Amino acid sequence: MVTSALHEMEVGAVMGIRGPLGNSWPIDFLAGKNIVIVGGGFAFTTLRSLINYMIDDKNRTRFGKITVIYGARNPGLLIYKDELAAWAKRDDINLNVTVDKGDADWKGREGFVPTVCREVAPSSENAVTVICGPPVMIRFTLPVFFELGFSKENIITSLEMRMKCGIGKCGRCNVGEKYVCKDGPVFSLAELDKLTKEY
Repeated sequence: MVTSALHEMEVGAVMGIRGPLGNSWPIDFLAGKNIVIVGGGFAFTTLRSLINYMIDDKNRTRFGKITVIYGARNPGLLIYKDELAAWAKRDDINLNVTVDKGDADWKGREGFVPTVCREVAPSSENAVTVICGPPVMIRFTLPVFFELGFSKENIITSLEMRMKCGIGKCGRCNVGEKYVCKDGPVFSLAELDKLTKEY
């Protein structure tokens, strides 16, 4: 409906836009810390912008070690392959790309994201992990980070998959009294623990 209305607009028509709403990755909180970024599937899109921000020459010194663990179901579903190849050549980022099951041409790592997280075993010392991916991936990855000693304050995730209208009107993204589109979508696990377990 919205797309159709946009296509039917004529030059000079007035359009109203509501937003931006919500929060973003907590850059100031991440500064000075080692960062572990864990992504799965197409949710890696939101993490890509965070990675590019942190490795930019103007910002790189603000962050400690950067470890990236990114997984997809198969090699054909990996996104940003050119950027992954460029990051793999850098010596200031520890990139770990995995697929659940490779094909005949795949020469990389095979394994589920939680298993790779356990194998990479990033230190929790002065570290924060940012996790975004399918709910099932997140559910099985969180216990690994608890085992590694990460506190709930230092585990950050995004609930963007709960958003519907994205403009604070429909009320379908609420978790307790919080609205994901207006109060999130980025929350620490410590924040989520204070909410009802609807997410």
